[in-house]
Amino acid sequence: MIALFFIILLQLSLIAHVYFLIIFISKKDDRGFKGFLYTSVTNIFLAIFLSVFVLINPAETKAINLDRLLFIESGLIFVLMIAIKARVTIRIYRRTRDPAHYHYSFFGKKVIHASAVTSVDVFTYFLTLPLTLICGAYFVVKLGCGR
Repeated sequence: MIALFFIILLQLSLIAHVYFLIIFISKKDDRGFKGFLYTSVTNIFLAIFLSVFVLINPAETKAINLDRLLFIESGLIFVLMIAIKARVTIRIYRRTRDPAHYHYSFFGKKVIHASAVTSVDVFTYFLTLPLTLICGAYFVVKLGCGR
């Protein structure tokens, strides 16, 4: 059980590492860089600890239920991808309500400008689509089978 705990901890740290990398690339601030460095060091030490622990106690690795672990991971990734898509959708919806992004036509209809949806929103939405579908399908199938 100790190995399973540290494997899950390492995976959460990897997710935080990717998050801080994205923040650092997009905003170029110190918070993202420091978070990226801290999670790098954390990932290295967790990986070394897990490697040594598995070499010393291989029975602990054999006891890990991989089906349950994959079920939990796919559910977490699915929920994360849905949250990203919801955040992008809310951001687009708020921009459509901003008067800077729409005007009224001659007939009184609201016409939304193309500036309401940026290319970053479109790329984010469509690049997360395959992972959402794969992890969501696996999670729903395993959830329905009762395993």
